[in-house]
Amino acid sequence: MDDLDVYLKSRHDFVNQFQLLYTYKQLGKESKVNSLIDELYQELKQEQLFLNAPCRKFVQEVFSHKISLSGSKWTFEIECNSDEDYQRNLFLSDNILLNIYHKWMNHIVNEIDELDTHIGLIIEQEFVTLIMSAKGITINENEIKQIFSNYNIEIISYNQEICELEFFININELEV
Repeated sequence: MDDLDVYLKSRHDFVNQFQLLYTYKQLGKESKVNSLIDELYQELKQEQLFLNAPCRKFVQEVFSHKISLSGSKWTFEIECNSDEDYQRNLFLSDNILLNIYHKWMNHIVNEIDELDTHIGLIIEQEFVTLIMSAKGITINENEIKQIFSNYNIEIISYNQEICELEFFININELEV
């Protein structure tokens, strides 16, 4: 995808959101307008946090996929109480996050055309927790466990609606 395609895709997404806001405004649905503005603000704020995260290889790979998969919906969430932990722990866990993400894309969501996925990072003093979820997963729980057998994983939810996985990365093991 070249720069023009990337620009056109992002502009299309923005225009769709703006068009919805404008329609609600024209209909006099002020509460809907305010609610949508709040939602868009929070989504953009979280995406910006993710874009600026110090796990650069992981972020680059995620956004390469986000840009290339038209029609897909991506949401992000980052939680951290300490800027020091945020910087150090995400930097240290970058390669592991990237490896997990590659397995996620290549084995779990590779057949989904319009991906609806969520990526969350919880950064604590000793752990980074990566949460990934997507709709429309077709492989079973045992296959998921096998694919990610090298990682500390918990399957939070797995049903016809959504697959949500949680990975725990121990920072103390990375510093050794």
